Amino acid sequence: MDLSSKFEVHYYFSDDSHSMSALVRNKCEAEFLAVASEVANVLGVPLKLDCEALREGGIREVWEALGENSAQIALVISTLALIWSVVPKTDQELVDLQKEDIRLSIEERKLSINKIKLDLENEKASIESVKDAAKIVSDNYKVATRKSNFYKILLSYQKVAKLGFTERNIEGQAVTEEKVVFRSEFENFILKSNQLEPLMDNNANIEIVAPVLKEGKAKWKGLYKDKPISFAMDDNDFRSAVISKQLSFKNGDEIVCVLLIHKKIDELGDIVISGYSVEVVLENIQSGFLRETPQGKSFRHTKKRQDGQSDIFGGENA
Repeated sequence: MDLSSKFEVHYYFSDDSHSMSALVRNKCEAEFLAVASEVANVLGVPLKLDCEALREGGIREVWEALGENSAQIALVISTLALIWSVVPKTDQELVDLQKEDIRLSIEERKLSINKIKLDLENEKASIESVKDAAKIVSDNYKVATRKSNFYKILLSYQKVAKLGFTERNIEGQAVTEEKVVFRSEFENFILKSNQLEPLMDNNANIEIVAPVLKEGKAKWKGLYKDKPISFAMDDNDFRSAVISKQLSFKNGDEIVCVLLIHKKIDELGDIVISGYSVEVVLENIQSGFLRETPQGKSFRHTKKRQDGQSDIFGGENA
C-alpha cells in the first residue's frame, strides 16, 4: 500500500497569475497549521510538518509530515484531506458543533481513537477508519473554528476560484485524486455563530457589590464563588423593586438566583465565558435574613412539577 506522507494545498486563481497576497496566504497558512496540529493532537500522533518550495499552477503548497509511524502519519494526512474538502451536507452540521453536549466524551474519544490505531497496527485500516477519525476531529471546536477562519479569509479574497487538496507519497506522487472545493462552497464551511448553549446554575449565590438603581442596560456587579462578575439582571420584578426602592442593599447582602453562564468559541477555538445573566432571583438575603421572592416561589413550584413529570415518564420507560 502506497502511504501518504505529504499534503498539498492548491490555490486556483480566477486569472492566469501565480501570485497571491502575502497577508492572505500567511493567514491561511496559520489556520491550516493550527488545524493540522490539533488533528494530530486529537488522534495522539506525534507530528512535525516541513514546507516544501512553492509550485506554480495557481499556487501549490506541499507539506511533508514527519513522524515515526508511517501508518499513523498517513491517517493524519487522509483525515486532513477529508475534513478540508467534504462540504457539510446541511447547515445543521455546523449548528450541532455549537451544542457542547453532543461532543464525544473524553473516554469515548479515546476508545474510538485506540480502535483506529489498533486497526492500523493490524493493517485493517480502511476508508471507514479515516471517516471515523474525521468525525472525531470535526467535532473538535478548535478544528471547526480554525477551518472556518480559513474559508472566511478566502471568501473575502476574490482571486481564489477554488481549492484542491491532494495526498502525496514520499516521492511527491499523488496517492489520491485531488479533492476540489469550489468558491461557491466556501461559505458552507463557515460557522454561523460562535455562541454555545449557556450553563445554568439553579442555586447560584451572588454577593451584591453594586446594584443598578436606574433603568438602562448597565450591568450589576457582584461576587460569585469568590470571583467578581458583572451580570445582567433579567428578573424584571426584582429589578423594578430595586429601582423603585422597595429593596435596598447593604454591604454583604446577597441573592440566591438562577444564573446563566454564557459561553462562546473565540477565534482560536477555545471556549470562553462571554457573560452572566440572572434569570430569576429566588431569595434575597439582607442582614442575614433570607426572604423567598414571589417569582422564586413560582419558579421552584414549576420546576418541582416538571421534575415530577420527568420521574413519572422515566419510571414508565424503565
